[in-house]
Amino acid sequence: PPMLRCVSYLAVVAACALAACADPVTPSATPPDRFGSPNFAKVTAERTTVPVAFTLPAGTCGLTTTVTGTGVLQVVTRVSESRAGGLRITVHEKAHGTATGADGSQYRFNYMANYRVVDVDDPTTLPITIDLVDHFHLIGHGQTPEVKVFLKGLFMYDGTLPLTPIGDPVIRGGL
Repeated sequence: PPMLRCVSYLAVVAACALAACADPVTPSATPPDRFGSPNFAKVTAERTTVPVAFTLPAGTCGLTTTVTGTGVLQVVTRVSESRAGGLRITVHEKAHGTATGADGSQYRFNYMANYRVVDVDDPTTLPITIDLVDHFHLIGHGQTPEVKVFLKGLFMYDGTLPLTPIGDPVIRGGL
């Protein structure tokens, strides 16, 4: 569904925005799923592959130069109905590609995110809560700085950016 694709791309943006080399904090508790386990007889899945590009300014997470990357993002969205009649929406994203620093440095990157929309009554009504876990690795060749970032937490999406953290997300990373 188009709204879910939008939310998946927003998670990428939010992860990058929140992962600006913060210190780790205590994870927030994940609320229980009130709808129970999924009914696997009623599952729809959508797979999408799109190009992705990013720019990390010099000074971000210890980078000494602005780094621009391009690659491919693959997104799998699954919507299932629970036995209790509620919806379960999960998204898995992975991206990989190459990047170049303004100083000529070379990098490879990979990104992976898993998240689910929490307590979905009506997926077309905002706001929604997203339970997100993501990883971003920018691996340099030679003596170039590397960036490794981990993010886990609950976030609210109300139709605007950035996503709003609920509680204290865990953010680890930097050099």
